[in-house]
Amino acid sequence: MLETFIREYTERFDRTFSDGFKGEFERFCAAVLEPSQLPSAELKERLNALNTLFYEPLSVAVVGQFSSGKSSFLNAILGADILPTGIIPVTAKPTFIKYAPQAFLKALYEDGREEYLSLDALGDFVDQRKDMKAVKALYIHLPNEILKKVSFIDTPGLNSRSAKDTAETMKILKECSGLIWLSLIDNAARAGELNELSLVPKTLKNHAICALNQKDKLNDEEIKRVLKHSKITYNEYFSEVCAISAKMQRAGQCDESGFKQIFSFLDSFSADEFIKANLAQIKNSLLEQNRFALGVLEGLTEILESFDISFNEKIKELESEYKKSFLLIFDELKQNASFVAEQILSFITPKECEYFKSSSGIFGKKIERASYQAPLLDEDAALLALIYNDDKLAKMFNKLKRGLIELKERIKGDLQSIFDELKNQALDYKARFESVRKDDALHSDILFAHIREFSCDTYGLFFLAYERELEAKFARLDVFFERLNIKIATNYASAVRLSLSHLSSKIATQRKSYESDTLSFALFYPSLEYVRERVLGELCYYEFEGDITSTAPFSTKFLLGLKESFSKIKEQNIAYITALKTKQENSLKSILALSF
Repeated sequence: MLETFIREYTERFDRTFSDGFKGEFERFCAAVLEPSQLPSAELKERLNALNTLFYEPLSVAVVGQFSSGKSSFLNAILGADILPTGIIPVTAKPTFIKYAPQAFLKALYEDGREEYLSLDALGDFVDQRKDMKAVKALYIHLPNEILKKVSFIDTPGLNSRSAKDTAETMKILKECSGLIWLSLIDNAARAGELNELSLVPKTLKNHAICALNQKDKLNDEEIKRVLKHSKITYNEYFSEVCAISAKMQRAGQCDESGFKQIFSFLDSFSADEFIKANLAQIKNSLLEQNRFALGVLEGLTEILESFDISFNEKIKELESEYKKSFLLIFDELKQNASFVAEQILSFITPKECEYFKSSSGIFGKKIERASYQAPLLDEDAALLALIYNDDKLAKMFNKLKRGLIELKERIKGDLQSIFDELKNQALDYKARFESVRKDDALHSDILFAHIREFSCDTYGLFFLAYERELEAKFARLDVFFERLNIKIATNYASAVRLSLSHLSSKIATQRKSYESDTLSFALFYPSLEYVRERVLGELCYYEFEGDITSTAPFSTKFLLGLKESFSKIKEQNIAYITALKTKQENSLKSILALSF
């Protein structure tokens, strides 16, 4: 176990690199293949392929349409008739042409078997005019000097009659170091060919040349005209366009064949430069990937920050509106109380009263009859008029009740509407990224899977807390309005009875006190203000007065409490996102720091 730990630690932390450019390449690979970078399988494959270029020649794919002369072209390059040629496609399988001190053929079969043969057996595998043997690929090894610098891949082409072979050509194009595109000079730049060229990776352009074959069929003026048109048409696909004749080259007419430009193109190949160009592309690809991931997080931050600002602005508006609405409802309550007080006072009338009192005289104590006028409240008549025989008061308080319900629903609706805007942004955000896929093979499959998973979990991670806090605040709002409803809006009948009972009791008590001592006590004549205040008290007005009319009423405290809760949720969310961004930014910095 200790030996395993030491080996893994050494591999990860105690790295030594080669000298020169090879060492720079190794450092680059070590950095981008760190587990924290979540490297894709395609990235690993690309770097492995580049690494082989330190030990093997660059590979150049030869691609063209049907009967464009790929095999004849390669024979001209090699200076020998190695590949079979024909009217119908004869290169049925990809054929890799590499250097070796001795000439031989290796056949790789579909089942993984390998067979080594002489070059004479080549036709049995690549000529579709024969009953070919089933192979996956062929490897021709030749003692040819040009193969020390570059190796060639004779492809089935992009318009092979086999879809499988066409797919194999596409795979080769993604892996090769350069491209020679063969086109017949009298059929160049046709629509069908351009459709196929659109499949060629754009990264090959600087290492791609288009050779217009069979120039021997045209005169010089026709060749110039075709070249001019082709250079314009092929501009986005190739760094060079030239006219050639494989037939002339094989006939020894080397100066007229156009192959000097082909050999010059091949001589310009540099493994180091090719690797550097690929590393630059890889670096840009990984930078783009990391910036995209950062953009995902920054987009979420923007939603949260924007909502926080707009929510606070709307809260200020609503705070003023709700305060006015509550005051209007309580003004209505006071008006109702004034109406009740006026009605009660109308049932207080003067009544002639008498009582017996004792007095002292010459002959001792004597009893005398005393009469006076006192107020009398007709409770039954008042109850009949206010509650039982008239529904005016009921309508007034029902209207008050409806006003409370409407205000509560308005508050809920306003706040729910504000939250729904946030919710819709959250759902839009989720929709943007829940199905996102990488559009660059080098990008990390794991990172994009994390982005999809993150976007699907976004609501639960960042927005559900807002919803639950709003629900909790709505529950508190319901309790407050229910108290208002029970104690004020639906309590009016009880308030009237209690007010009448109190007034009757006080009038009677004061009357008894007056009869006991007319000099010390006075009769109680309730004023309109006294009765109104009594009714308001029985309606629990003063219990809620601070929640309605103070400088910090319930509506303000409620909204500020919600604002504070939402602000805390936002801060927690931003802190979590910032931690994720820091991790992604570190990854981005490590890529930016790469040099080669």
